[in-house]
Amino acid sequence: MIEFFQHPFAGITTWSWKYGLGSDTFQIYSYYTIGDIFAYLTLLFPASKIIFAYQVMIILRMYFAGLSFAYFAKHLRLQNSTIIVGAMIYIFNAYLLYANVAQPFFTTAFIIFPLVILGIERILQGKSAFYLTFVFSWMFINNFYFAFILGLGGIIYLILRVLFNYRKRLDYWVTFKKLSFASLTSLLISAGLLLPEILAVQSSTRAGSLFANGLKTYPIYYYLALPSQLINGGNRDFYFWSALGFSSIAFFGVCFILLKYKRYPLLASTFILSFIMLLFPQFGALFNGMMSPSNRWTLMLCLPLSLAVSELLEKLPTLSDRTMKYLAYLTFAYITVVGINYYFQNSEKLFIPIIFLLVFLGMLFWIRYGKSIHPYRLANGLIIANIVLNAIYFETPYNGGFANEMLPNGAYEKLLKNRYGGLDDDIAPSNTFRVSTISNNFFLAKDFKMYNTLNEKLHGLSSYYSLQNQYLGDFSRNMQNIQYETNVPLREFDDRAILLNFLGVKHLFAQLNQPNDNKIPYGYHLSQSTRLIHDVNQKASKNQQMRRYTTNYAFPLMYWQNKVITAKQIQSLSVTQKERLLSQGVLMTKKDATGLKRLDIKNDTVEVPFKLISDRGNIVDPSNLQNSDKNETYRIVLNLEELKRTKQLPKNSELHVEINDIKYTPFSFKKQIQFEEKNQADDLTKGLLASNDRLAYYKYFRYHVLKGSPDMSYNITVNSKLGAETIAQPRQSKTSFFKIVNNGTMNLGQFKTLPDSLKLTLSKMGTYNFKIKVYAQPFTSDYQRDVKQIQKHAVKNLSFKQNGVSGDITTDQLGVITSSIPYSKGWKLYVDGKKVPLYRTNQAFVGFKLASGKHHINLVYQIPGLKLGLTLSVIGIILLIFSWMLQFKKRISI
Repeated sequence: MIEFFQHPFAGITTWSWKYGLGSDTFQIYSYYTIGDIFAYLTLLFPASKIIFAYQVMIILRMYFAGLSFAYFAKHLRLQNSTIIVGAMIYIFNAYLLYANVAQPFFTTAFIIFPLVILGIERILQGKSAFYLTFVFSWMFINNFYFAFILGLGGIIYLILRVLFNYRKRLDYWVTFKKLSFASLTSLLISAGLLLPEILAVQSSTRAGSLFANGLKTYPIYYYLALPSQLINGGNRDFYFWSALGFSSIAFFGVCFILLKYKRYPLLASTFILSFIMLLFPQFGALFNGMMSPSNRWTLMLCLPLSLAVSELLEKLPTLSDRTMKYLAYLTFAYITVVGINYYFQNSEKLFIPIIFLLVFLGMLFWIRYGKSIHPYRLANGLIIANIVLNAIYFETPYNGGFANEMLPNGAYEKLLKNRYGGLDDDIAPSNTFRVSTISNNFFLAKDFKMYNTLNEKLHGLSSYYSLQNQYLGDFSRNMQNIQYETNVPLREFDDRAILLNFLGVKHLFAQLNQPNDNKIPYGYHLSQSTRLIHDVNQKASKNQQMRRYTTNYAFPLMYWQNKVITAKQIQSLSVTQKERLLSQGVLMTKKDATGLKRLDIKNDTVEVPFKLISDRGNIVDPSNLQNSDKNETYRIVLNLEELKRTKQLPKNSELHVEINDIKYTPFSFKKQIQFEEKNQADDLTKGLLASNDRLAYYKYFRYHVLKGSPDMSYNITVNSKLGAETIAQPRQSKTSFFKIVNNGTMNLGQFKTLPDSLKLTLSKMGTYNFKIKVYAQPFTSDYQRDVKQIQKHAVKNLSFKQNGVSGDITTDQLGVITSSIPYSKGWKLYVDGKKVPLYRTNQAFVGFKLASGKHHINLVYQIPGLKLGLTLSVIGIILLIFSWMLQFKKRISI
């Protein structure tokens, strides 16, 4: 962005090679950043003060959120003193405590939402639609995701407001025209950003996710925790993003509104409807764009809750004795419910909210019946004290506070400088190759990961962004990458040598004595290492060293192939066999492959016979495996004698375990507890007197309730002497990180001689049904020859620009240029100055046919929908100006 303002006529960077394999810059930043006006204010600060600027923007955002609430509440003719109290509730809650530390952009929705409601209210009162048009335009430009949430919230407000207040006196046709004008015009004005954003989402890995993660109801622990969530401002669990956590006085605000529902039908119905919506995951999924059940819509509850507190304090001096008694009764009933749950799901963070609940109850009675000189100052002081103590629980290092997850000052700069121990200093930066680390090996600190290499000179394979290329995700899943995540589609690709070569990974970095430090892929040799740091206690397992491995088999970024493969040819092949074909031909659709030579597939992958044997000594059938003992493990015993007999025993091969058609059925809740009790009773390792049947039942009952059992999650882990790999089915509570996992290919490492057996472990009890096969992929001279041929046919003289890449190549026959550049509809291809059709090759990458001869290739990237969006924005602005001029002329004539 700074580069654009410094050189505005140089154009914008539409494609960057630093985002993993490369990505649309708009797609990367559109989800949270591009439309955020506060992000641009950081440009006023020097680069050296960017962290300070970030902190200033947090304070500024919160100030404007409070200002927005105050502006809205002023229209309700509330007193300034009660508005200030409400504003404190509005801007200091668990949701914003989290947002301002982790994702300050969320705060902008708190600024916009009161303005949206006020704009709708103005139209219902017969006023102009221009105000709502401005607010809607800001809402859409700011971010389409929150625009969707706030838009639905606005619709609900409109329906309820009309139902309770305007039903009989509203001019429906005029109101409809004004709302339609505001909606249509704002959509047009914002189309320059909104349309590319929508297209980016539709072409991302987020598209097509399972509605509500397949949940019909939430797990029991969610319902148990829900009552306390209202006032637990130190809470960070945020089950399914049901982020409430207000000052304890919010409880009395809700009770007051519900007790006076006839006076406040809109607020009362809002609370009742919100409570119902919190009970069912379908509502969370609806507000989350028909995807995972994320209750981020609860951010809108901050407005009515804060207003409820303001209304309570406004009417407090006139409340009846009966109302005050009800408030007291409801308080002790609420404490009873929360207290009972505490003994089941205890959390010390509830003590402060409960104490302040009683303090606020006393305050209400003191203000109502006493002679408090400055009642609202008292209320505000207590609210601030409550907020501060909530924040202490939320943020401080002890008890797992958020401060534990924050980097010390200067830590990130230190990481950028020393991430690879200086082993990257002698590597010249280039867009033609990538680097990576060994899977699960690179330890930064507990719970810290670094997927992105945006600020490094080298381009990392992995990347973590909200919107990732859909085709790249499809490629990763089709190759059964066990590390695939929606936001991180590749990661380290499980250290599979051919895939790393194909993706252009030239250097790998590994830390000594960290997981998988010996699982070095084929062809990567130790090229440099740091000084070995010996453990002070002389424990070799604690020695430290950084190592760099380099290969000569990395594929070029763009290269020519003369053989193609169609989906029909490979439909019966294993994933390992398909992986091997990446060095022999190019996968294309049958239609796109017309006129090109087909590859004569020759399989050199070896299927290894095996038996699955329990550590109890019996042979196990994986198609119906009942695991009733969580301590039971299994061994995949390889039949190497059979391979010797048939002269197929490979040497120097990568060993893969492919597991397909996984179906896991957990035992019922009752049955799980029975098996747990039985296993404990049979376990004599802790002594005969250690067994306590009653305690065991409660312990396992509580454990499974809090874990949400039974659920569909499981882990299947396979260990070799070189490392361990896991196929993991996440819980449905993982919201946007949830995925359906029914297969996976695990790379157990490169072996000169295959091991006799592998260890297989199942994480949970239940019935497993899966198909398992073991493959050895030998690396022979044939593979080396294939790679050398690819490197020989690389596109030469690559020149990288802000919007693409160009290069030269000479071929002697018709073939295909393929690449590891992620495919997108935004790519345009020009060969010798003429536009040529592009194809999606190898499932996810840019490719095209090329006739024989000498050619200059120019790939140009245009952000999909940007031109059309900007055109619509201009039309929207013209329409708004024209409408305003007509309105102005009408006023003058009157």
